[in-house]
Amino acid sequence: MSSNGFEAFAESPVFKNIIKKESLSLNIALVCFYGSRNYNLETDKSDYDFFIVYYPSFENFYTHMFSRLSVIEKEYDYFTMPLHEYFRHAMNGNIKFIEPLLCGTFSYGIKNSERFSAVLKLTEKIKKFILINFKKNFDAVSGIIKNKKLNIEKEEYTSNTLKYRDLYGYDIKEAINSLRLAYLLENYIKTGEFSFKVKQNPAYEEFEIYMNDINAHKISKNYYLDIINKKLKDLAGLEQILISKEEPVKTELTGIRRGIDKDIMELCKAGACFGFEKDA
Repeated sequence: MSSNGFEAFAESPVFKNIIKKESLSLNIALVCFYGSRNYNLETDKSDYDFFIVYYPSFENFYTHMFSRLSVIEKEYDYFTMPLHEYFRHAMNGNIKFIEPLLCGTFSYGIKNSERFSAVLKLTEKIKKFILINFKKNFDAVSGIIKNKKLNIEKEEYTSNTLKYRDLYGYDIKEAINSLRLAYLLENYIKTGEFSFKVKQNPAYEEFEIYMNDINAHKISKNYYLDIINKKLKDLAGLEQILISKEEPVKTELTGIRRGIDKDIMELCKAGACFGFEKDA
């Protein structure tokens, strides 16, 4: 696993106890870390965010009975979900699920060498699929940006973001994340790569200026909305580039997806978690 600041936590008693507890009912395939450490934007207050991805039982794969759990603590947040569901989200352009795969911030929870090899090959296929899934990625990431902007416009807060309303007059966490994603998407359109690291990355130079100005109370809510609306307009103007890139690889995309679906079924058939999971 690429460390990106996650390695120390992965070796901590806290994390090991989480895995030990979840392993009692789940056959863990992957642990995927995401969040500010992948962008080099972590602070001493940053928590650890990760997915615990497990093999579904073959029986439950067909009945759609899966265990899903969300745990939110001061030091960490994590979700549990079945393997095929995690990969489906990534293949549909959900950037939160794409991030650990492309940043390399995931580790394997299995010890069987044969299954280790199978999952490794599967993740490589999925990474290849993700990078050429142009239109889906554009729609998904731009949709997230628009949702974050809408949350700010409607002044929707959570218990964790109310403090920003009092200090800044709007949710600056949503604002900064929406802008970061806008620059991420713009760079993807131009280069065909998802580049998550912000620091010392030319693609994010303008974003860093905006981020610092927001934190310094120099950008009001209305000014932020002007900035993000312009970025969304610019991105819409670039969409045709991705459409033209996808046209030559449509057949390849279909073939890769079919292969991935087959691989996932084979992992389930192999009894990776056969009769092991407790029905949700």
